[in-house]
Amino acid sequence: MVLSLSILLFFLLILIFSISKWKVHPFIALILTALVLALALGMGGEKSVQVLLEGFSGTLRGIAIIIILGAFIGEVLQETGGAFRIANRIIKWLGEKKLPWAMGFTGYVVSIPVFVDVAYILLQPVVESLSVKSKRPVLFIGLSLTAGLTVAHTLIPPTPGPLAVAESLGLDIGRMLTVNLIVAIFAMTGGIFWVLFFVKKTWLKYDEKLKKTTIGSENRYDNKTNFQKGNLFYDILPILAPIILIGLGSFLSFETENVLTQIFNFCTIPLVAVLIGAVIAVFQIKSKDKRGTTNRLVEQAIVKSALVIMITGAGGSLGYVIRETGIQDQIVTVFSQFPFLGILLPFIVAAILTTSTGSITVSLVGSASMLGPMVDSLPISPEMVAALIGCGSFCVFHANSSFFWLLNRLHEVPPKVLYRTFTVQSLVMGLSGLVGVFILLLFGL
Repeated sequence: MVLSLSILLFFLLILIFSISKWKVHPFIALILTALVLALALGMGGEKSVQVLLEGFSGTLRGIAIIIILGAFIGEVLQETGGAFRIANRIIKWLGEKKLPWAMGFTGYVVSIPVFVDVAYILLQPVVESLSVKSKRPVLFIGLSLTAGLTVAHTLIPPTPGPLAVAESLGLDIGRMLTVNLIVAIFAMTGGIFWVLFFVKKTWLKYDEKLKKTTIGSENRYDNKTNFQKGNLFYDILPILAPIILIGLGSFLSFETENVLTQIFNFCTIPLVAVLIGAVIAVFQIKSKDKRGTTNRLVEQAIVKSALVIMITGAGGSLGYVIRETGIQDQIVTVFSQFPFLGILLPFIVAAILTTSTGSITVSLVGSASMLGPMVDSLPISPEMVAALIGCGSFCVFHANSSFFWLLNRLHEVPPKVLYRTFTVQSLVMGLSGLVGVFILLLFGL
């Protein structure tokens, strides 16, 4: 038990040093770490390779095509000037000072029906255009959005993790939602304040590249009326349509099955919903050679997505290897033997699982399933146990999180920069949510 945890910690430290200090390419470092860790924990050669490949394919199965389609939508928005018009309108409506809060609440709403990765990919062109327009680092805008996205994904039903927690702990969804909505506001506020005070000067080489690309695109469209007078609704429709469809699929279910419900269920599948958004985007292209322009943008999207997909898959492999070893069960078993921890036990267990596996969903489900049998013996209500598990699940995202590598590749953020921005932000959000829980406890909830 202790040996397994020591081996895991050792390999995670080696991974961090390999990427940030020794400059090993993340894909190589992640794959090798996953493989050697599996061997070190006694999986055997054949089983180790099998688990690694399952983790890689399992991670990409749900998002690889979506990443490409989302990148294509982004390419179209850049080509037509739609991303710039959206950014201009947001700045005009809200002003630059309110941008982080606007992005945070946007993420909060969007991520309730839509997975974090998918939502961020869809909104990437808007994030980057807002960065240039507001003259703020892309991480300043991106991590503000991320704060809202991760809060909803971790705490708010009907996302799968919180629903699984409610089921395992036998909670009333309405009461859980009331508590978690309040805790989520504390967590998101902590995440955005972190961005406001500690990320506002985090400039990247990518920011300079983005500025040149964006200004070049603006100059290219300055003399075209569709850049200045384009319809904002049409610009945002390729982003909005998938979000609405996926959201409807999460909230609506039909008892009777007929042709219409089958079509509805098909269209609300995330991949199909984003494909519909991509088709809508094609109609935005105003070019004499529409087919040639579309093919060029598709190719650009594939090229830009390839590295993102590969590294995201490698990160998923490492997380899957860790989960298959069963270390998370051992961790929970150890902590369940210390009931004197009382109130903090759910938070600590979830935090260790997130840090170990890099998966919010695994952390939520694992913590709830293990703590479920003892929930009545803890000195707090089951709803508070659920809130504490959610807060602990923020702590902390690092090299074994697929979203960590998504940010790394989408904005070319060096891992060491992500450690001191995204990783620390996740810790701040977890602790901020914990403050919210304690305040609710003081009021007797």
